[in-house]
Amino acid sequence: MSNLPNENSPSKANPFSSPLLVNRLLTEGSGKETRHFEFCLKDSGMEYLPGDSLGVLPTNCSEVVAGLLNAVGLTGEEQVEAGDRSMSLSDALSGYFACTVLSKMQIKKFNQIAQSDQLGKLLEVANKEALMEFMWGRELIDLFLEFPQSGMDAETFISFLRPMAPRLYSIASSLSAHPDEVHLTVAVVRYEGNGRKRKGVCSSYLAERVGESIPCYLHPNKNFKLPEDGNLPIIMVGPGTGIAPFRAFIEERKINGASGRNWLFFGDRSQSTDYLYGEELDAYKRDGVLNELDLAWSRDQEEKIYVQNKMMEKKADLWSWLQDGAIFYVCGDAHRMAKDVDQALKRIVAEEGSMSEEDALAWVKGMQRERRYLKDVY
Repeated sequence: MSNLPNENSPSKANPFSSPLLVNRLLTEGSGKETRHFEFCLKDSGMEYLPGDSLGVLPTNCSEVVAGLLNAVGLTGEEQVEAGDRSMSLSDALSGYFACTVLSKMQIKKFNQIAQSDQLGKLLEVANKEALMEFMWGRELIDLFLEFPQSGMDAETFISFLRPMAPRLYSIASSLSAHPDEVHLTVAVVRYEGNGRKRKGVCSSYLAERVGESIPCYLHPNKNFKLPEDGNLPIIMVGPGTGIAPFRAFIEERKINGASGRNWLFFGDRSQSTDYLYGEELDAYKRDGVLNELDLAWSRDQEEKIYVQNKMMEKKADLWSWLQDGAIFYVCGDAHRMAKDVDQALKRIVAEEGSMSEEDALAWVKGMQRERRYLKDVY
């Protein structure tokens, strides 16, 4: 199967309207909201491989649009240019412009009009940390609420806005296992910031829909793929929603009858509420599809346990798999998890391979050059 798009394939500029078939909560009783989505690709001509991503083009919710219009003092009926089309400001805010995330450039442009001493001081180079603290938990609407501007016209207002960017999600299914479907695993973002309830634009857009059609397109990822040789072992480290591509990997290896061994490290807060696809994974372990399954729960005991801790517990076996040519994959949070996993991997190589820190670093870099250490982090 080729997943290279042809000129008629759905794209960011010409997405496919995919019916949303399933919207299921995976974390009943948890403090986190993680959902499983299934989309229909019938008649789309879209083909993907495990490791690819799905681009979703969301719209802003009506409450966000109405709140922003009210704060700016505009009706939404004003005509504006969005891309190469003329439309009402309300429509432009709904589907074309990003209306929430606040950037330094927006504050800078805004303050050219507002002339606020407070914002001016925050924009000084020396006050970078104070500016970041100010921006945390605030959105564009907060600028207009905290520094009201009267008489701003629609064209000036949209000059502050950036086009809505699509969101890319790692695909959580194998097309071989689910013909005409694509699945996603999405953490829904909802929080309170600066005294107002907030929500992630795309995650809440998906979470609040059932049976509607979602504009989407495929985004190939040639740098995160299963080995062509199905005999090779693979080690997958994917806590939280990082499980998504590995669900696809396991489905693909099973349906293709790949003989290579499969090892998954998964973790989250609590096994009782956050074991994403737990029944599937347990069944794979029982059936021998997963040769090894190591689970790390950070809140089920006094001492927090993470996937990197589980890696260290199994360091001898892990080193043996690497010696047998295993491909090592990591998916999930780039800021902490991926760095901690990387440190654990280097430590295992040093300890089990009886290497110096410098030699272990070189060995791991060699894995990366040989495409045996692959990351999909965000």
